[in-house]
Amino acid sequence: MAATAPNKHATRSAQTRERFIRAAQKLFAERSLDGVSLNEITVAAGQKNRNALQYHFGNRKGLIQAILDHHADEVARLRDQYLATTDLNAWTAAEAAARVLVVPLGEYIRDNPEGVYYVRVLSQLAAISNPQTNPDSKSGLSFRQVPRLETLMETALAHLSPAEARRRLFLVVTINFHGVADVCRAFDSKVRQRNAMLEQVICAISALLEAPARD
Repeated sequence: MAATAPNKHATRSAQTRERFIRAAQKLFAERSLDGVSLNEITVAAGQKNRNALQYHFGNRKGLIQAILDHHADEVARLRDQYLATTDLNAWTAAEAAARVLVVPLGEYIRDNPEGVYYVRVLSQLAAISNPQTNPDSKSGLSFRQVPRLETLMETALAHLSPAEARRRLFLVVTINFHGVADVCRAFDSKVRQRNAMLEQVICAISALLEAPARD
C-alpha cells in the first residue's frame, strides 16, 4: 500500500497542474497576459490553497512556460508530419515556409478546441519574447525551434539585409499566430470558410516574405 502513495501524489499533482494550465490559458487568451491576476487563476482552477500556483510553477513566467510546453509536443508532431508528407518543392521557399507555419497550427486547433487559447497566448508572446525576432528580449521563455522551417525562412528572406529580415520575421510570426487564432475562432464550425481563410493567411505571410527590400 505504501508503495502506491507516491504514484497517487504524482497523479494528483499532475491533475492540479493541468487545471492551472487550462484555467490560465483561457483567461490569458480571453483577456491578456498582464490583465489576469494569479489569484484569479487560482480561483478559476478550483484551488483553495493560494500557494498552490507558486508550488507548481514558481511564478507567472513559469506558468506561461508550462502552457507553451503543454501544447508544444503535439504541434511539433503535426509539423513534423506535414514536413514529412508534403512536397515543399511545389512552392517557392516563401510559400513553403508560410504553409509549414500555418497548416499544422490550423490542424491542431481543429482537433483540440482549447488549442485556440494556446495560439492566442502565443500571439501575445512569440514575436516580442523570442530572441530570434527580438534580440532585446529578456523574457527567458523557451520556444520550440524547427530547423527545417528556419532554413526555409532564411532562404525566403535571403534577398533582405539581416536587419530587415529580422523585421519581416517579427511581422510573420505576429501575422501567423494572430491570423490563425482569429480565423479559427471566427469560423470554428465552418470548415470550408476556415480553410479558405487560412489560405489567405498563407498568402499574406508569403507575400510579406517575398516583398522587395525597403531599407
